[in-house]
Amino acid sequence: MHDEIIRLYDEADAKGFNVGEAIYEQSFFFADHGLLLDEDCQSRITEYNFCKQFSCPPYPSLKDTPPNIVDDFLIIEQEYNDCVAKQQREKSNA
Repeated sequence: MHDEIIRLYDEADAKGFNVGEAIYEQSFFFADHGLLLDEDCQSRITEYNFCKQFSCPPYPSLKDTPPNIVDDFLIIEQEYNDCVAKQQREKSNA
């Protein structure tokens, strides 16, 4: 499964597609989403939503925040923004 995700990433990136959307759309053909978005991923998304909704950082300062959490939050934010932009495009084209 990992090799297929890497292949999809490379293909979407080379063709200029939204990588997250492309992997998500294609993953239904070869992956169980319960395994693809495991409990750790779901917990990180919940943590992101809490921090965003209540305007509180996950750690006292950016310096104290582990780099993987910063990276995860940036990925989640980008995917969220891409979804909102797609919904707005679809709404304006309707």
